[in-house]
Amino acid sequence: MPIDQKLGISILRHVSRTDFHRLASPKNLLQASLAAVSILVFLAPLENLIALCRSSAEYSYIGLIPLVSLSLFYIERRKIFREVHYSPGLGIFLILAGITVASAGAIYSSRLGSGSELFLKILGFVVIGIGGFALCYGRRASRAGLFALLFTLLLVPLPHVVMAKPLAAIQHGSADVASFLYSLSGIPVLRNGLTFFLPRLTLVVAKECSGIHSATALFITTILVGHFALKPAWQKGLLVLMVFPIISFTNGLRVFILSMLGNYVDMGFMHGNLHRKGGIIFFSLALAILALATRLLRGWSHGKKDSLSIEAPRG
Repeated sequence: MPIDQKLGISILRHVSRTDFHRLASPKNLLQASLAAVSILVFLAPLENLIALCRSSAEYSYIGLIPLVSLSLFYIERRKIFREVHYSPGLGIFLILAGITVASAGAIYSSRLGSGSELFLKILGFVVIGIGGFALCYGRRASRAGLFALLFTLLLVPLPHVVMAKPLAAIQHGSADVASFLYSLSGIPVLRNGLTFFLPRLTLVVAKECSGIHSATALFITTILVGHFALKPAWQKGLLVLMVFPIISFTNGLRVFILSMLGNYVDMGFMHGNLHRKGGIIFFSLALAILALATRLLRGWSHGKKDSLSIEAPRG
């Protein structure tokens, strides 16, 4: 066997042995054991959560959260796991809090709706997971990985009553944008709530037109962009709040364009590929607006820092 091949094999063996000892540390084994026990205990609610993700477009985004969360821990692993130690006080407190929340969902299941029951059980599951992390890796690691830990809360399915409010806001916002574009273009349109009466067709901005997939995807993207691209908390919050007007604008623009094409060109546009598969075009526009907003916020922050440095008195 050539010398370089022998050297490569020995290096691989050393790396794999080092990685194995690192992965098999007591803290990692305890964390893996706690996670396995939690999954077994919450197996039924987790199965219900998976079924909900498959059956409802409103909750389909939840399937991406575990993958994104693990990616966050991997990307920021040097910062998070720089200094680890056991923290039984914080960890046990969070685990007990999670057990209490989940128990409330089980005890009062007959009084709660199915959505509220699942909400409490999955919330308890996530809090227990955060507590297990704090127990195994300590306060400093938990503080360093706070964003990644809190991001896992997106696993919790909000009850339908709560989810309906932002969806309704986007739905009505899209209708308002479409109405403004109609008036701007001089098109004769009558509006009754979410229904528009055009010369050749009647259009309803239905729940399906609210762009739930685009809204949730943009919401998650905005949270991640804010974390990595912006520093001040108020800028991150402002960027997240921009999701609703951005989605309302792109959805309203989509409604306007489709209705114009259907009314004045061909009614087939109302049922064609642009209607069924054209969402990616308008989502790309939403991403472009988000990128522009992020750049403006970063530029404002840097400009403020430069002005402060210029105005600072010289010693």
